[in-house]
Amino acid sequence: MHLSIRLAAIPLVCCSFFPVETRAQSEADTNRRVFETVVVTAQKRAQRINEVPASLTTVSTDDILASSGNDLRSVFEKIPGAAFIGLGFSGNNSVSLRGLGGLATFGPYDSVVGFTLDEQVIPLRSFDALLLDVDRIEILKGPQGTLYGRSAIGGAVNIVTRELTEDWNGQLSAEGGENGHLSIKGAGGGALSEALIGRAAVRYSKYDGDIANTLTKQDTNQAEELSARISGKWRFDDQGFLQLAYQIAREDLYPTGDLLLSAPNYPTAALSGLNRADRDSDRLTARFETDFSGTKLIALAAYEKTEIGNNFDLTDSILTPAAFGIPAEFTTDPSNDRSITNTDEKAVSIEVRLQSDTGSTIDWLVGASYIDFSFDRDLSRRSIIPNFNTDEVSSNSNETIGLFADITFSLSSRIRIGGGFRIARDELEYRGVTDFSGPLAAMPRFSEADSMSDDYLVGNLHLSYDLADAQLFARAARGYASGGYGEFAANALVGRPIDPFAPSTSNSIEIGIRGGKPLFSYHAAVFHNDVTDGQTYQFDAPTFSNVAENLDFRAYGIETELSTELTAWARIDLNMALLEADFDDVPASSLSGASDNNRVPLTPEFTLSARLSGAVAVTNIGPLQRATYSISITHISDRAADPANSTLLDDYTLIDLYLGAKLGNVEIYAFGSNISDEIAVLYGQNFGTADTPIPTANINRGRVLGFGIATEF
Repeated sequence: MHLSIRLAAIPLVCCSFFPVETRAQSEADTNRRVFETVVVTAQKRAQRINEVPASLTTVSTDDILASSGNDLRSVFEKIPGAAFIGLGFSGNNSVSLRGLGGLATFGPYDSVVGFTLDEQVIPLRSFDALLLDVDRIEILKGPQGTLYGRSAIGGAVNIVTRELTEDWNGQLSAEGGENGHLSIKGAGGGALSEALIGRAAVRYSKYDGDIANTLTKQDTNQAEELSARISGKWRFDDQGFLQLAYQIAREDLYPTGDLLLSAPNYPTAALSGLNRADRDSDRLTARFETDFSGTKLIALAAYEKTEIGNNFDLTDSILTPAAFGIPAEFTTDPSNDRSITNTDEKAVSIEVRLQSDTGSTIDWLVGASYIDFSFDRDLSRRSIIPNFNTDEVSSNSNETIGLFADITFSLSSRIRIGGGFRIARDELEYRGVTDFSGPLAAMPRFSEADSMSDDYLVGNLHLSYDLADAQLFARAARGYASGGYGEFAANALVGRPIDPFAPSTSNSIEIGIRGGKPLFSYHAAVFHNDVTDGQTYQFDAPTFSNVAENLDFRAYGIETELSTELTAWARIDLNMALLEADFDDVPASSLSGASDNNRVPLTPEFTLSARLSGAVAVTNIGPLQRATYSISITHISDRAADPANSTLLDDYTLIDLYLGAKLGNVEIYAFGSNISDEIAVLYGQNFGTADTPIPTANINRGRVLGFGIATEF
């Protein structure tokens, strides 16, 4: 290992790395913090968090920066009932909420959780890009199709960037650590004229890898990423504005792919050439807003173009002999065991809505939305494994148009009731051509084409009661996850057309309470989901085919969140969830190997995150003003790897540390991410049979210890 520490002063993003005090300190109450009334926009209007009649978790910039990895994976590991699903290569990661995950990483468009950036749809391939100039992340749980549209059956995530303000301000930070870890961030902006506000942000990160590759003698799991955004807001009068933003994301990864869990020196790889995954994304967004006669008109539009390239070694010299019985010496030719995939994806989203002003007795909104996702892909595979020698060209398109409405009535000063609906139509089309070479060259070209469409209705009803310091709420919702086609002509290898997966629906109910005092806040909810045609995936190693199957299941559990200020220098945040997600009424004809009461894949039954943090004011040590600290522990229980429950992904526990010192407007800090160097299995497959499994793993990043500096101005 080596230590790389660098400082930089370029305009980057980020919020401070220390807990932000929420009120002025007094001599008698040094740096004691109160819990502010949090204002959120998760339901497309500004609300106090206690007014939201649904389970909602907010993640501040301090929470993000204190997390291992400082990315969306680290964020979701700390959300009760959530799990990150990571295949390790570009654009194929996703999340699971409340037991809904399943097919999430294999459809080219949708997770079962809807993602938006400042309310505008993010395609699945882009959701895990670098967090850039973020103010907070809002996570709504349970079906959210009314306001978030397609495939938000498990929940919705709205990433909110820092607001453009007239007052000039900026942030700079840089940190370095083990294995070449380097992160440089900054942002700044303010009024450019009386009517125009601008802001720019950039973030760069690098990691040199920490998994040995025995053939090339180079470490894998490397990453280099860059994101940048420039935005402007033009106020044309006191009631309206137009905001434009252009954002780029550039990502170069060297992932490991599937690692053999039973390898003597696990985790280790034996690749004849390093895997490489590149993603270049350009995103342009516009937001128009005006207010007339107590009604707001809001129009949103986004265009994103993403180019993805994946160059992979198909025959890892450790995994292939165990899985296919092929001698390792036949798997070391870098030109004979490669898969090269290039994908061009375009995404267009438009939404127009009218809504009442915040705080009205009758709070309402109505609108329409349009989404157009499409991609073209070509794949070339060459391998000593006969079935791997193919060339594929395919296209996949998806259009969705929807109308939606939502309304809430204040029946009294304490009771509110409301609901909403969305009616929408999906149009999907898939075309693919597969040519065979090598030992299977005599097989004819395999062509396939298919299309499907669906009309659907989703909605919700909710009731809330104000207890002054808390809110009780009950919510019933119907969710929908779009059907469609996977990214690859997965079954052409066995002469069968792609298996489309049907839409999935969920009837869900939750009852919860949220509240608190100045130094104490809490949230708890119980929930139950009945899922029909849940989307699941099974990889069959003997035939090397993929099964996309729809199976019913139920998911139910309890979630709790607690934050309390024990003393002026010690705050505790504790999040926990207990979850049961099991298949139900599995037909005898099921090809996935699932059975009644089998666990739903990739769903942890227990998640826990705990954080102790604080700040101590210092008055007599030179320029030192304050010392800060944070220690966080995250635990994710084991998960079934597939519907057959042939293997389990091991549970894991991550520990992160932070220690900082404030000198004027500068924070100097030391940090430790995953200090126990825990190997966390984020995803895995079985390359054997149910009776004789050969499990593999895609894993997290190892320990990183380092130092950093941050400032605001």
